[in-house]
Amino acid sequence: MAINEKKTKVLILDDEKVILDTCRTILDATDLEIVTTTSVSECFHIASFGDIGLFITDIMMPELNGVEVIRRLRKQNPRLTVVVITGYPSLSTAREVMKLGAYDYIPKPFTPEEFKKIVFEAIAKTDPRKKLRETLVLEILDRTYDDPAFFDRLYVEGGDALNEYDISPEAKSAIITGDIKWIEENAGKLNEKQKMMLVKKLSAEIW
Repeated sequence: MAINEKKTKVLILDDEKVILDTCRTILDATDLEIVTTTSVSECFHIASFGDIGLFITDIMMPELNGVEVIRRLRKQNPRLTVVVITGYPSLSTAREVMKLGAYDYIPKPFTPEEFKKIVFEAIAKTDPRKKLRETLVLEILDRTYDDPAFFDRLYVEGGDALNEYDISPEAKSAIITGDIKWIEENAGKLNEKQKMMLVKKLSAEIW
């Protein structure tokens, strides 16, 4: 590291000290500045200085739910990179934290290799599939099919109707234009319902 190059500061919040100790041990050999806390109020105080490069948080905590912590921190710093660690992994949890802009989430228990890999991917943001929030792209297609009002919003507002989702401009464009090839190459295989919705939109020439 160059003399004037600043270390990336990683803030980790979890109500279990053993988890914090584990995370610190895994990252101690890396060139990162690690700050850990079991206190939500202390977390907000540390984050208020604005020099956090990555925020890692648990979801289920007695003081305040991790989703609400993310929501408040991202209001202060919309560009804050977030990774979630949770002992209660589910598709709904993944969708909720992704909507808030989380880069990824890690189910407990995790291996040192899994944790370190996600941390460095999140810092560098080198994984294009996660950067595009592929699970959200497919969720948006499902919502467009199931929710006529949302379908109409896309017709009227275009990409502005997707502002509640943290997806890339390329992903927005693919959804708006109905680019099936791009979506399947970058977001995953479409199911029949999703394909039918795109074909219906394209055939109606409303996008």
